Amino acid sequence: MKLLRFFKDQWNAYQWVVDNNLMGHRELLTAATSFIEDRYRDSPVAMADFGCGNSLLIPEMTRSVQLDGYCGIDLAENALSMAKQLLECNGIKHQLLCQDLFSGMPENSSSPGLIYSAFAVHHGDQQKKRQFFSKLFQQTPDHCAFVLADIMIHPHQGFDDYTQMLEQYFAKQGVRPDWLSHIMTHIRQYDYPETEETWLDIVRSSGWKVLQKQSLGPHDEYPAIFMLLEHGKVA
Repeated sequence: MKLLRFFKDQWNAYQWVVDNNLMGHRELLTAATSFIEDRYRDSPVAMADFGCGNSLLIPEMTRSVQLDGYCGIDLAENALSMAKQLLECNGIKHQLLCQDLFSGMPENSSSPGLIYSAFAVHHGDQQKKRQFFSKLFQQTPDHCAFVLADIMIHPHQGFDDYTQMLEQYFAKQGVRPDWLSHIMTHIRQYDYPETEETWLDIVRSSGWKVLQKQSLGPHDEYPAIFMLLEHGKVA
């Protein structure tokens, strides 16, 4: 019972953060939807979502395109159960897999034309990130697009300074103290933020072309990086 309550509290906190746009999900939804609608207006597309969680933004993000299958990948079984309900309610054909996102494309899934990952890849250190992007580049076809949003740290900013600033920001925005404790414990144990320069080096050195890059979020001290990437042919 305690574990179930803890999980429920975690997702209630996450939902509150999303609803109140503390991390820039509103800007992410607008930017990602615009790109997806423009690129796939006239052709169906299969989508893979790494670190999908409860797939919260997917129905609205893909409402105006023909989504020819959605593969969500996450390690949280309860989050996948919530994703299943949401996708079924919206009539989205889906496959949900409980596995580590850093394992790359599952063997039993079709090759996607669109990859999406929001606030998930930062859970791996820099070596894992580089392996992840390299593996996906090798596993996906030419012109596959990648919509990526994730946390970003300022140059010359230490991790302790980053987490202290972030905790103060969340507190000022009204995050409940019990939720804030869970959130900050998770961040200090599992987050590996990168600078903008390092993010760009990671994706480019893996072969991905950067079509667009911008900062997201309502607060300059806690920006997120948003990138539109494309798989180009290996020379």
